[in-house]
Amino acid sequence: MHMLIRFAIKNLLTRRRRSLTSLAGISLSIALFVSILLILKSAQVAFEKPIKDAGSDIVVQLQGEPCTWSIVKLPQNLNPIPLETLDKLKSMDDVASAEGSLIVWAFSARPPSKMPLSRNKKNDILAKIESRELPGKACDYGEPGSFCDSKGDNQSLADFSPIVVAGVDPEAKDIGPITSNNIQNLEGKYFSKDDTFNAILDKDFARTKNLKPGDSIVLGWRYFRIIGIVDAGRDAKIAGAQAFIPLKTAIEITERGDIVDIIFLKLKSNANPDLVKQKIKKVMPQNATITTSNDFLTTVSGLSNLTQGLMLAIFFIVIFFSLLFIIKTSFSSILERSGEIGILKAIGWKDRAINKLIFIENFILGALGGLIGSIGGYAASFIYKTNLSSVLPYYLNPYPPCSQHLVKNTLHISIQFSTNIFLFAMLLAVAIQTLSGLFASKKILKLTPTDATRQI
Repeated sequence: MHMLIRFAIKNLLTRRRRSLTSLAGISLSIALFVSILLILKSAQVAFEKPIKDAGSDIVVQLQGEPCTWSIVKLPQNLNPIPLETLDKLKSMDDVASAEGSLIVWAFSARPPSKMPLSRNKKNDILAKIESRELPGKACDYGEPGSFCDSKGDNQSLADFSPIVVAGVDPEAKDIGPITSNNIQNLEGKYFSKDDTFNAILDKDFARTKNLKPGDSIVLGWRYFRIIGIVDAGRDAKIAGAQAFIPLKTAIEITERGDIVDIIFLKLKSNANPDLVKQKIKKVMPQNATITTSNDFLTTVSGLSNLTQGLMLAIFFIVIFFSLLFIIKTSFSSILERSGEIGILKAIGWKDRAINKLIFIENFILGALGGLIGSIGGYAASFIYKTNLSSVLPYYLNPYPPCSQHLVKNTLHISIQFSTNIFLFAMLLAVAIQTLSGLFASKKILKLTPTDATRQI
């Protein structure tokens, strides 16, 4: 066997043109195969990450018209969902757990005079503050929950920018905008069930504001004490916010009744998300947006099922013709060696030994081609991923257009090394190369030594 391996290597090195042709064919085909698989897998992981990070399988929201101005308002085009509806979804047989969050825009300064408000659109808090019925206390000294002194009109539109606030249930730590994974890296402490006017800030937002635990922040003209800083990372998050407060407090300062505007559902292990989605539609109004883990790729990337099907069809067609090219190249290489094989048979080589030689040569070519192709496909996927950036739909990450701070809605696609894809590509390259070589050798070995040497 050792002699056969040395002889096979010598043959490959002696006939470099033929060897390089075969090696190029298998390498290019495997590179294409690996790059497409890595890109599809990486995109799938990136697009599904936000919904998995929230610990959910389904996200439910209501779309609607922009609400009128108020100190604390629902984000544009999001409608309130009564807590009774949340209870109905929780009671479904296929639902393991369900939690609601209330995302709002909280203003910390009164609007400039160039943005007049009609009396019928002012909420009760604004009217009481302006009538001096509630003079308020200074934000830096008042008790948590106290009203802030209203600013004068000598401010620009740039100063009048809302803060994105998410009301969360302190007892729900496995599903929602903040999960146990975030809490593990929390600077400070998390909410207790009795907390009211305490806040946890996003790390990047806190850094831009130069805030830390123990400081205070104004949300909706109310004073909140900062008890923690959470690092949500740089990736897009569903219901991402700059500040998090207890859900009951968010409901109170929004003054729209017992509502949420986003619901996270975790399904039981044997539940079918598509069937649950149909059940939810019967409970929710027609303007409900229901995002499942199954259709999240379609929702985020904007690719229809038909488009995805066409992409997969093109992928398999390309791979099919690539494999045909490998087989043809290997087959032609063996046929070109008719004279050489005839000489080997003439000097006493047995068919079994010749088969072993061809197998070893093709195994080496397949292994090298699989290795080079895998590395090339890995590199190609890195280059191509720059054109695959995407963002979360607005309703899943409702930051205001005038936001002065970082909006985390970009889906970052990261190409990760996959041992499974690498090993599969190597096995595929070796299998195709060796099998096609052995198939071609059967035809050559049927020739007699005299017939084979005539083709020299």
